[in-house]
Amino acid sequence: VDAMDSNNGNGNKRPGFIVLGMHRSGTSMLSGLLVEGFGYETGGPLIMPNFDNEKGFYERIDVVLQNDAFFAAQGMGWSYNVLKYDSEKALRDKLQGMINFDEGKRALQFLNNHHKTLPYLQKDPRMCIALPTWLE
Repeated sequence: VDAMDSNNGNGNKRPGFIVLGMHRSGTSMLSGLLVEGFGYETGGPLIMPNFDNEKGFYERIDVVLQNDAFFAAQGMGWSYNVLKYDSEKALRDKLQGMINFDEGKRALQFLNNHHKTLPYLQKDPRMCIALPTWLE
């Protein structure tokens, strides 16, 4: 199916694409290609381009902040103690209100919006670790 085609052949909107890969592995380049070249939609706001990534990160701020909250609750971050992450504990903490999920709700409103005309693109290297929590 062509990336610009918003239907998957059975009349349903195409859901989108999640770019998984660790920091400095080319995920921004791939995301830029999908957004700029094929019309995938990131929503926003996004982390702004920086000296180390002048063309942009294509990362939604709400997703990054939510993943950082999951990580902080377990004494870890994207660059340290990653083996400590327990997706089931993060989900329990979220369900019990021990972790604020406002940023996650904002992101999911965009990602689950079936009225969009373009497929979404979700990119945050932290998802290599946190994705199981989001899928629950």
